[in-house]
Amino acid sequence: MEYFIIPAATLLALLSFANGANDVSKAIATLAGARVTSMRKAVLWGTIWTLAGSLSGLYLGAAIIKNITQNVYLIPPDFSFAMASAIGLAPALWVGLATWRKWPVSTTHAVVGGLLGAGVAALGAHGIAWSATLQNIALPLLVSPFLAIGFAYLFSPALENAAAKLQRVRVCVSPMPKFVLIRAGNAGGTAALQDCVVCDQDSMEAAIAPNFGLSVDHMHWLTSGVLSFSRGLNDTPKLIAVILPFLIAGNVAQESLHWMFMISAFAMAAGGLLVGSRITEILGFRVTALDHSQGFCANVVAAVLVLFASKLGLPVSTTHVSACSIMGVGISGGRGIDKRTVSSMLFAWLVTVPAAALFATLIYKGALVL
Repeated sequence: MEYFIIPAATLLALLSFANGANDVSKAIATLAGARVTSMRKAVLWGTIWTLAGSLSGLYLGAAIIKNITQNVYLIPPDFSFAMASAIGLAPALWVGLATWRKWPVSTTHAVVGGLLGAGVAALGAHGIAWSATLQNIALPLLVSPFLAIGFAYLFSPALENAAAKLQRVRVCVSPMPKFVLIRAGNAGGTAALQDCVVCDQDSMEAAIAPNFGLSVDHMHWLTSGVLSFSRGLNDTPKLIAVILPFLIAGNVAQESLHWMFMISAFAMAAGGLLVGSRITEILGFRVTALDHSQGFCANVVAAVLVLFASKLGLPVSTTHVSACSIMGVGISGGRGIDKRTVSSMLFAWLVTVPAAALFATLIYKGALVL
């Protein structure tokens, strides 16, 4: 049993570290790009919330694990050490290589490529459940980027307008009494005012009551945190699914998933903290120019889509959703996009599945020789 647990834990840590290094940027790139905060603080903020989402996946991510593990192969294969190694190591190598090259790629696509490459090498093409894979895995991955760019383009004007109005709102610290002393211009007098819960920043209540304001910056921080949380929640179960073949091959008890989630969560956090700024620089500064409210809009669209997909157990790429949300907002705001940067990203996206599949095939063949 220990023979399989050790490589499973090692591969999971490597893959999670690579995921954190490449993917932490997806939720906090707009914070850095809009210059709301420094790169270091943005990465730290995203890492904290990603860690929380990853640990929540222990209780909320079962549907994603089930979707990935039960929709790739026609029948559950008799996992060998060679096949398990190929499935786990191939996406880790590809995502690590992409991070080194500063390509914001999809860990989800790499995982699917590893599963397919190892499956074809070990079982043959007839052993792959192509229809189920296309419907339950490939389709959500293909559709979600178009939804992100479309929703961001359509709804960013309304979201920016809502953010501007919300910025005028003052939230009272405590309810106002009906009669309050008006000092400015009416010293010694009283005026009947309604109990204050929220009010406009220029209102009489705002001048009298202890209150605090909402700003686009506050909302931007909040949406980045929510998106980071949803990314951790959606990604961690995928990484757990990758090392399940080791647990199955070694007849390891399902209770091991608890500490596997812990390993994945903290390795992902370490990758984000140590290497996360590399991809954040690309998404935050080179795709398009964003201001505070546009960054907020991009995060809202991405967070809603990823959380909705997680609820349905659908594996979507936070890379594609976040990047396409940024593109949609940039196009809607008339700022355009950097075609050279986007072309490089699209190239990396297109080759991720076949590259990971090739890596898995080579690893499987090499493991058989060894």
